[in-house]
Amino acid sequence: MIQLYATALSGNAHKVRMALALLDLGWEEIATDAAARQSDAFAAITPMRQIPVYVEGDRTLRDSQAILSYLAARHRPGDWDGRTAEERGEIALWLSHAANEVANGPATLRLARQFGATIAEEQAQAVTARFLPVIEAHLAAHRWLVGDRLTIADLAASPYLALMAEAGIDLADWPAIGEWTQRIAALPGFPAMPGWPAAEGAQ
Repeated sequence: MIQLYATALSGNAHKVRMALALLDLGWEEIATDAAARQSDAFAAITPMRQIPVYVEGDRTLRDSQAILSYLAARHRPGDWDGRTAEERGEIALWLSHAANEVANGPATLRLARQFGATIAEEQAQAVTARFLPVIEAHLAAHRWLVGDRLTIADLAASPYLALMAEAGIDLADWPAIGEWTQRIAALPGFPAMPGWPAAEGAQ
């Protein structure tokens, strides 16, 4: 049985949750709050003391992007992780954006507003202002981030953008991003997440 160490409100955990649900893989979710992550028992699972953590038999993986890459290669090779060298390069680009600009921009702003974390507000705002027009323009011209279908690029980049209202950002100002996150929410098997707007007639 797959085990996923996560919390309900973690966008990074939801990336993996989406992949597992869309792949129709069963898993046991182990709630792992901040206190649990400081325990010696959790440190024995992952020295970084971060979620999500994916455990399958004797295999343990940390980092949402790494877990998505593993699941794609094992269960949807080519379809989710790129059919050509060009697609694989583009997917790697968006995984990098998810781990950098999305994490250091909208995700960081949400961390402050939802959980009271102390952040470098000006820097997070600057990263957000630089990145959102880039992905908005891309999605205005493409239904998915890479190719003609869902890939792990979409799974990696979408949660914290779908949750931008919780970061103090009006999603209505970014219609292409909003339509894309609703398109993902309309996929059969999509697992709901608090704060992610429900799909309304997404095509």
